[in-house]
Amino acid sequence: MKRILLFVLFISIIMPLTQAQSGWTQDQNAGYFKLNQSAIRADQFFNPDGDRIDITTTSVYSTVFYGEYGLTDRLTALLNAQLFVRSTINELESRVDGAVIPGDEFNGLGEIQLGLKYGIINDGPIVLAASTQLKLPTGQNVGGDTELLQAGDGAWGAIGMLHASHSFYPKPFYANLSVGYQWRGTADLEYTSGLVTVDYDDAFVWAGELGWTPTENWALALKWTQVQPFGANASEGITGSSSIFGNRLTYFAIIPEVNYMVQQWGFSASAGGVFFAKNILAAPSINLGVFFQLDAE
Repeated sequence: MKRILLFVLFISIIMPLTQAQSGWTQDQNAGYFKLNQSAIRADQFFNPDGDRIDITTTSVYSTVFYGEYGLTDRLTALLNAQLFVRSTINELESRVDGAVIPGDEFNGLGEIQLGLKYGIINDGPIVLAASTQLKLPTGQNVGGDTELLQAGDGAWGAIGMLHASHSFYPKPFYANLSVGYQWRGTADLEYTSGLVTVDYDDAFVWAGELGWTPTENWALALKWTQVQPFGANASEGITGSSSIFGNRLTYFAIIPEVNYMVQQWGFSASAGGVFFAKNILAAPSINLGVFFQLDAE
């Protein structure tokens, strides 16, 4: 049950993680700030073999703040913070004798990531940048009456990526491609039955984006992210299935996104789905956001 339930939160943070994956940096004193609300409701799960199985319906709501601020024209500060996470398990009624298994819920602060992006090539139609983000273990990794819910994996972590972006101007198209390495640390999960320690495998990460800006107000994008862990098969050993990320997680996610902007304010909507995965819920994440573009003085 723990393995099935607690990967649910991973889908809810896919969208915020894709924000920083471009080769463009902010101008000095300029910035981009977004408040995003995601929701997911799932009754199926990708098992360690990649097959779909039925599970008790679970729901997760995550409020995320994402920010970029230009310290210089080449160096941009990054912040990705899960301000509030709410996850629930539906109650389950037996079809045999009518017995009811009560549901559960958990509310808490999620994980916070701090980072920097440096522009290696800032001019021209093709730009190149490198970024690094440090993940703080700010989210509780064992919660709820069932101890099946949490808002973080309890481990320090980091990710380093190289980003390339190309503008097809004057045509209204652009493309991003990112590749990187994700380091995952070790976490202790303190259950009433005892302590479980998980040493998470590192992973290879790559992501892409194709965008179209038909007018100055509208922007459409198709994003994707793939994570491939290094290490043994996901069915072997302690997988850390009681954490929101889990261990040896493999997935390929596609996220179509629509943005509408008026002056410096904008609104976004997206639906992200995992179409090839192991150890993750088989359901889309619905995202709605509002953002602000700060111009340099």
